[in-house]
Amino acid sequence: MTDMNDLDEKIRKALSRNDAAMIGNPNDGLRLDEQVLGVFRSGNRFMNAIAMIFTFVFFGLAIYCIVRFFATDVTKELIAWGIGFGTCALAVSMLKLWFWMEMQRLAVTREVKRVEL
Repeated sequence: MTDMNDLDEKIRKALSRNDAAMIGNPNDGLRLDEQVLGVFRSGNRFMNAIAMIFTFVFFGLAIYCIVRFFATDVTKELIAWGIGFGTCALAVSMLKLWFWMEMQRLAVTREVKRVEL
């Protein structure tokens, strides 16, 4: 980790004052709330907002399915509500995975721009 900090300092010293200010601190943007909000400020903000809405919808449906699962005694209904819960939980997992990958893509893009300068 120390080698990386030394490298950052060497790069800062080699750059002009304006370029060094534009690059900023490499640790900026590491807070989770800034990364989440950054996803909604990117070029795909509409798609990201829809994905977040669908995540909440599927989460609500998963809760509904699990409540109904424990409220019934009929085997067919148990299977149906269990499959519904599994499907909704899988959808939530995949949407969250996609959302985290978007945050990672933006972080990598930010670092590449920093290296380009």
